[in-house]
Amino acid sequence: MRFLIVGCGSMGKRRARCLRKLGVESILALDPREDRRAEIAAQSGVETFAEWHAAREQGVDFVLLCAPPHLHFDWLMRCIEAGLPVFCESPLTLTLEEADAVIAAAARNDVFVAPSCTYLHNPIHRIIKQYLDDERFGRPLAALSHVGQHVADWHPYEDYRNFYASKRAQGGMCFDMLPHDLHLFTWYFGGVKSMASMARRRAAEIESDAGACDVYDVLLDMEAGITLNLHQDVFQRPWGVYRKIMCERGAIEWDWHSLRVCPYAGPQFHQTPSWEAVPLPGYEFESMYLDEIAHALRAFEGKEPYLMPPEEDRALLAWALACE
Repeated sequence: MRFLIVGCGSMGKRRARCLRKLGVESILALDPREDRRAEIAAQSGVETFAEWHAAREQGVDFVLLCAPPHLHFDWLMRCIEAGLPVFCESPLTLTLEEADAVIAAAARNDVFVAPSCTYLHNPIHRIIKQYLDDERFGRPLAALSHVGQHVADWHPYEDYRNFYASKRAQGGMCFDMLPHDLHLFTWYFGGVKSMASMARRRAAEIESDAGACDVYDVLLDMEAGITLNLHQDVFQRPWGVYRKIMCERGAIEWDWHSLRVCPYAGPQFHQTPSWEAVPLPGYEFESMYLDEIAHALRAFEGKEPYLMPPEEDRALLAWALACE
């Protein structure tokens, strides 16, 4: 198979690394910026193009869409009309109308469309899923996810005002990250029953488009009877990730690099709880991106169902939009 990566920014370069690790030899990359084409070519040895038609003439079997979110819809429709299967970074689209059009076009043309669901492939998240499925700590009752990073620190090698992260209209300012948490916790707990949200602008020094929020605090009542608190911001310094699930007989706590659990061992008021670190032999943060692409390819080949079909991603987009 010959792969085409559309968009050679940070995610495009990461997906190229993933394809190389999967043993893929034939990789093309497309980006209008010459500097980004040069970077991905130097890092992964891919052949690059500035124009869609020039890349298509080389023969393309599968597209990885890594362009900024506001460009997803047009690129998805272009791929679908060309009959090309496509994996797309999150969010799939920025509006429900666009999502409906993509879903209808994909069905009409029988084209495989795979919205990104990266968090479902993180090894830590998979261990936790097994804990929950096995009810190792009893039934989960509440969960918390607190995630924040400053938008100017995300890509320190470029001015944040010059790319989509600082522009809500282009899918930035938290809106590209909130769906990932919704992917993860609906995977854990099932559907959302109801939601309340406070989306606000707090940091005066961050420059963005009008009406953009830099913090989302979301309270969700899950259909499984679990209270979920989600916090996302783009002003936090230093960056931080903290997640916790409280169960009937213990708790699970994690970030991007560690996992620990605390089985209930009797009353411990005013004492130190007995937290246990869970070994993570061979853990690598980037492995989730690699495993995600491998999963998408197996699903395309009909070997397993895809974990985040477009219809499900569309339903979560509705909740993300409702947060505003």
